[in-house]
Amino acid sequence: MSKQFVAGDAQDVYLFDLELANVTVNQGMAIDEVAGEIYASQVYGNFGGNYESFIVTRTSLGGKMLDSMIFKNGGHGTSIGVERANGKVYIWTNMLDVNASDTLVTQWLCRVPYLPNATISINDSRVEKLKEFPNSKRYETPMTDPKNNLVALRITDTTSGSTVSELEVYNMSDVKNGNFSNKLYSYSFTSGMNSQVLQGLAIDGSDFYVTFGQGASDFHLYRVDLTTGAISEEINRPIGYSPTGSYVEGFGEPEGLFLYTDPNTGYKTLLTVIVGDAAGRRRQRLFALSNNIGIHKFLGFAGERAQGVPLTRNDNKAKRIDMSKVQSISQIKEPGCYYMTTVEGNTMSDHPMKNVAGWWLYVSGGDSGSGVNYGVHQILARNSSVHGTTFFRSVSSAGTASPWFELNMTQV
Repeated sequence: MSKQFVAGDAQDVYLFDLELANVTVNQGMAIDEVAGEIYASQVYGNFGGNYESFIVTRTSLGGKMLDSMIFKNGGHGTSIGVERANGKVYIWTNMLDVNASDTLVTQWLCRVPYLPNATISINDSRVEKLKEFPNSKRYETPMTDPKNNLVALRITDTTSGSTVSELEVYNMSDVKNGNFSNKLYSYSFTSGMNSQVLQGLAIDGSDFYVTFGQGASDFHLYRVDLTTGAISEEINRPIGYSPTGSYVEGFGEPEGLFLYTDPNTGYKTLLTVIVGDAAGRRRQRLFALSNNIGIHKFLGFAGERAQGVPLTRNDNKAKRIDMSKVQSISQIKEPGCYYMTTVEGNTMSDHPMKNVAGWWLYVSGGDSGSGVNYGVHQILARNSSVHGTTFFRSVSSAGTASPWFELNMTQV
């Protein structure tokens, strides 16, 4: 089995949602492969003004949020790079120099130390300005490939009124020393690419990956061999559907892109974010485009994030009780929503009101008890459109139940 990413053999597989600090759509994504941490950008609009800012969230490789950092006047955050050096992590990004009148002065390619829970702007002394882009109609966003010591700049020029983009790739050490004379690769986007909506960008050695599409139904991935300038592979099909066979709440947009190389095994997995759900509650759904077993690492994270104890049945109905094993409600301590018929309720030795109706039983998560010996809270609610009868009680870790307490409710 090849360890390389092969687009023609790849399937899109949902992994898990990234827990990001903001509710806006994800933009860029980069991964510190050494530490196993994801950095994902989103537009941050809390400052107002004429120019955009963005926020970067750092998560575990399993998508759990760790902390975040705000880049004031950092732009849209379309793509970012990550570098680990001397025990620190640096974010590579475009940043805008905006004066007191909120007017753009110039733009810079910057290298910025990642500072958890901080806000930074271009005039901070910790921001390294590496290359200026003084023309507001010619701007760049970077991406990095630290294992190959590479920095790539996506440069877009709108001077002519049309969008024309290109890619420049440099040795990272050269760029940090201000040397842009030794360009390793360059690539001009095709007219077809320039006419599409740009989304994700990633580089892996001499391979450039770029995605387009206003929606995930128009997803189009190109893999470009930078040594020849030829498009070596494409994926041009919808990806990222939910289990319903559609996008979450009718919204699916391809965003962040990163070619992950496992530092231990060398297996390569292309990761992309397909954003779903409505504005104000976006879900940052991470997908793998995979053709090898490198995806297994991420499937392991996904499995661990799954709810181990189902709270309902898979058909969304309440769980049922195994009457051959249960003689009292106090024995039911697994969290979840249960339903018992009138007949089933009548067999329970501690049922507070038999012979009247079916009942829902809600069992809380356990307290701080040890192992499987934990206390719970139980709520028993009558299945009736006339009577709102509800009972509450607790059951200790030893299985000792308190008395039932009835909640008396009146119709409104």
